[in-house]
Amino acid sequence: MAITQAEFEFLINEDKSFDDLATSIKLGPSPIHWSRQLNAESTKEIFLLDFYRGSLELSKYTINHRYRQTVILLRYDNGGRHTNPDGVFFEGSHVHLYREGFNDKFAYPISEIGVDNSDSMEIVFTKIMHFCNVKKYPHIEVSMF
Repeated sequence: MAITQAEFEFLINEDKSFDDLATSIKLGPSPIHWSRQLNAESTKEIFLLDFYRGSLELSKYTINHRYRQTVILLRYDNGGRHTNPDGVFFEGSHVHLYREGFNDKFAYPISEIGVDNSDSMEIVFTKIMHFCNVKKYPHIEVSMF
């Protein structure tokens, strides 16, 4: 499923909240993988937020903000390599933002979403929530190991 750039802008800016505000958000220990539902506050739209930390590189993690199961609106990778379709290369932290005709194939500097390389995982998570307009989210628990 593809959406237009205008639809992306509307969806990313729509006010959202976690479906379950009582269950803490766990950012560890590794390995950990979860998906949580986000609900739009003014429409009936449903979004998903995914978090993944593997067991080989404990400091590496990924956050996805999805629409209708398959449309990735934002993907944050705090490590790795990526080459955009236009040849621009990223090494280290980068963010993928939906782009009409390319889905999430383009990466951008993390500064596009207000994140800095010195930010902790919890700060990155809260800045992504702010960028994605998630107004209400549960308590965050961070465990590095």
